[in-house]
Amino acid sequence: MAQPFDARRFEFTGDAVPVEEHVGHYINGGEFSASKNGALVYRAEGASAESQPKWFDRHGKIVGTVGDSDVYFFPAISPDGNRIVVGRGPSEHGALWIFDSSQGTNTRFTFGSSSVANPIWSPDGTRIIFSSNPSGIWDIYQKLASGAAGEDLLLKSSENKWPSDESHDGRFLLYYALDPRTKDDIWVLPLKSNRTPFAFLRTPFDELNAHFSPDGHWVAYESNESGRNEIYVRPFSPDSSAADASGAGAKWQVSYGGGVLPLWSADGKELYYLTSDARLMEVDVATSPAFQAGTPKFLFQAPPLGLLPSVRTTGKYTVDGKRFLFISSTGQGSQAQDQAPFKVVLNWQAALKQSQ
Repeated sequence: MAQPFDARRFEFTGDAVPVEEHVGHYINGGEFSASKNGALVYRAEGASAESQPKWFDRHGKIVGTVGDSDVYFFPAISPDGNRIVVGRGPSEHGALWIFDSSQGTNTRFTFGSSSVANPIWSPDGTRIIFSSNPSGIWDIYQKLASGAAGEDLLLKSSENKWPSDESHDGRFLLYYALDPRTKDDIWVLPLKSNRTPFAFLRTPFDELNAHFSPDGHWVAYESNESGRNEIYVRPFSPDSSAADASGAGAKWQVSYGGGVLPLWSADGKELYYLTSDARLMEVDVATSPAFQAGTPKFLFQAPPLGLLPSVRTTGKYTVDGKRFLFISSTGQGSQAQDQAPFKVVLNWQAALKQSQ
């Protein structure tokens, strides 16, 4: 779909009209791009490539698998390392499932026709927080991991938003929200008080996928302020006012050459992240007397799916630094997907002019 828009007045100037049908997509992202000279390119719909969550050791060797071959997205490991929550099924009908290695079970966790994304575990492993869009806007929900109760609406607002981490003491939730003016911004939702969100980092750039350090005094996140996504760390003051707790002050760059999906080790002495081409990196860090980061070290090449790393995982992909969980293609259905053609459409804006 396309709709005429006046960027100066910040308002639509006509009706939305269909441009093309049967456009390829993954989760909530369409595989298309429009150029300034009036050309549109998109990938036609193809078969969904099947995949499987797999465990890797620190050398990149596969040491275990989870579930059967299917379409998976957004895996996250529980704090005890025995369970994972993961999206499963076609993107328009996908649901969250829990796989429990200690019990040898797999259980559907969410139901209904709404899409789901970005599941994360509470620090004690009793709750799962995730985004869903039954109203058309991505809001944040939580549900007992046991499945003993229904979904509770945790945060509703006018903008799309997705959770990324909960502090170890359960006091704060980090999430990122999409603002038309400032793009992706990092926000904090207090969980023990009045639940009034406040902005941690709000700039003209994209800031997302933020994670608390184990002691709750630092936040690692990714930002494209340099022109590409890199990993940064800023202090967080949990006992200060909302204004003082924000990340407006000091910051340190951790990655060089691109980085996404930062994650702290359990003892806070290492940071992990993925490069844009899915290489898993490890960085030694120290937080006292001041923050210091060492030289990033390459661990192994994570499995490529032809997709951004952010759709493979958003929660914790390791809890002990010894095993790492990533989604890997099984090859089934991938041939049909690879053969889906790219199509170019010229003068596609003619239909827009007729709607004005």
